[in-house]
Amino acid sequence: MTREILLTLATFVLTCATQAQEITSAAESNTATTTQLSNDNDDKYKWEFWWGGGFDLASNYMWRGFDQSYRGGNRTMLDPSLQPSVAFGYGKFYVEFWGNASLISDYKEFDIFLGFEHENLLITLYDVFCGVGSDFNKPFFDKRMTNHSLTATIDYTLFDRLRLHWATTFLHPDDYIETGKRTGKRAFSSYFEIAYTQPVKDLFDIEISAGASPWTAPFWCFENDMESVAKGFNVTNLSVMLNREFEIGNVALPVQLGYIYNPTTRYHYAMLIAGFSF
Repeated sequence: MTREILLTLATFVLTCATQAQEITSAAESNTATTTQLSNDNDDKYKWEFWWGGGFDLASNYMWRGFDQSYRGGNRTMLDPSLQPSVAFGYGKFYVEFWGNASLISDYKEFDIFLGFEHENLLITLYDVFCGVGSDFNKPFFDKRMTNHSLTATIDYTLFDRLRLHWATTFLHPDDYIETGKRTGKRAFSSYFEIAYTQPVKDLFDIEISAGASPWTAPFWCFENDMESVAKGFNVTNLSVMLNREFEIGNVALPVQLGYIYNPTTRYHYAMLIAGFSF
């Protein structure tokens, strides 16, 4: 079964890459357009201070194909979540603060990101604090007491269409192997995702993505009962999202509508996210 999944993902990547290469080759024939894009990239990375913020209202807080509301002890198929954010940067480097407050369950989260972005490459190191009703100031590196996790990610986009994502957790109190020869060792729970975006004229973008746990990930990857750790390789996130962004002056109004299926838990979700950013 694992081989079939890997072959399917490989076929998907090759197909997307071929299509994206054809589109890119056609675009490169227009010298004026290419020059304009180059100038835009130069402007984006001027070495000066900048800041931005935003706010989203999501029908559910979904992460890697999992509904996070169950962590608050009251799992629901619909749990609207408020998600504010603010970022401060200098050139290619930035720090971002992001939060989530679920309206039905008790789940709350506060994340701090340190990021570096250059052209199609994005590298982040972030702390996730998701201890419901817990003390934020508990010792950070104490594996028995901390409510924080520390994760590093890398994203690379090919042809402005095909995004590759990898994330590995280096610190979390539950990220340890519980059985077998490696009992008590860190699991370094990881996640990888492949996403392809296809514009549909000027109407919206379609994003198709597939994400999986490459090995046993006790930090985040669970089976259908949401209590037992899923062993080995597991596909957890198959999604199709329609994205459209409206603009009013300097304010962007992004809207996302889509469908998510988690093969590991066998749960289906309809998603709606709307907000603003500046």
